[in-house]
Amino acid sequence: MTPFEKNFEIWKQLWRVIERSDVVVTIVDARNPMFFRNPDLEIYVKEVDENKHILLLVNKADLLTKEQRAEWAEYFTAHDIKYMYFSAFQEQEFVDRSECREN
Repeated sequence: MTPFEKNFEIWKQLWRVIERSDVVVTIVDARNPMFFRNPDLEIYVKEVDENKHILLLVNKADLLTKEQRAEWAEYFTAHDIKYMYFSAFQEQEFVDRSECREN
């Protein structure tokens, strides 16, 4: 365990947030999403309340090819994992272009 993981206050905050949330979003790296996914956390969320929703936000999706995104989408769907692709890089480019038009 890392020192961060040993900090009980961090765990209390996580538990409190999970209890109060309707949706829990886990951000994972698109290059290896299953490495960063935490199934134990998802199990705990459902133990707290079966009606809570869990979303896997697959960040850095711009680093995957269209075929890789399609393969992961097929995998996530087959395993009933709710997911969404996201690219902070592409979003920043969009924001930058928008700011240029406003000025």
